Amino acid sequence: MMIQAIPVFKEAHILRKNMLEALSDYAYLSGKLLHKGYGDGILSGCELTTTEDRIILNEGALLYQGEMFFIKEPAEVSYFPTNTTTILKLYISEPKEEHSLLYQEMELILEEEKGEKGGIELCRFKLQEGARLRYAYQDFFDRDTEFDTLNVIHAPYAVKGGSAISPEVTKAFAREMLAIKGLPGEDVQFCLQLLGRERPADNGMLAAYIGWREGKELKKQGNGAIFSGLARILKRSGSGEGWEDDSAGRKKWKMMVE
Repeated sequence: MMIQAIPVFKEAHILRKNMLEALSDYAYLSGKLLHKGYGDGILSGCELTTTEDRIILNEGALLYQGEMFFIKEPAEVSYFPTNTTTILKLYISEPKEEHSLLYQEMELILEEEKGEKGGIELCRFKLQEGARLRYAYQDFFDRDTEFDTLNVIHAPYAVKGGSAISPEVTKAFAREMLAIKGLPGEDVQFCLQLLGRERPADNGMLAAYIGWREGKELKKQGNGAIFSGLARILKRSGSGEGWEDDSAGRKKWKMMVE
């Protein structure tokens, strides 16, 4: 027989050892079981905003080496112009036990593009002298603007079996695609599924769509390759190129998205 025990706390009741053990098990194991087999990355929240001289990481949750970590309040890091690509990463220290608690420190660090391995990338940017770093985008393509723009394309989001591109990026793609008149039904279906997802879309699924849309396999499935593929499709769809020319050569395509 399998039993789940959740402690019930009431005023004036004695706090028992088995209640604390049950609470510890429930809190510790719930995250592990829900995200078993997931890769490192953002689980929810963790939006980035900027001020005149600071990047702000807002509240959220991340997964790192199978453990959940919570950003309970906004954290800041100062930025400055370098005219070279700078990457913002979150580093998590090895666990250290003290006073019956297990501590792990989280630190925001700015480093060069070819910096230390490890950590979780949150964004990258190339800031010019006298410019301010912006985080609001004019359209889908603007996310990959080279200078003075917060680029979150490469930030990993935790999914089963690895990591994926931000759902904010894929939803932005879907919204702009759906605004195009005469969009083929298969594309409409796929975009509606992207908008309806609660979890990030797996990069493998996105690569399959891009490969089908372009008529050739997308071999690289990193976030950068996925964004570039979606950008090509959006640009081509917006101009109306290729819908009638290549539709006959494409196989009937259907994909169910969880």
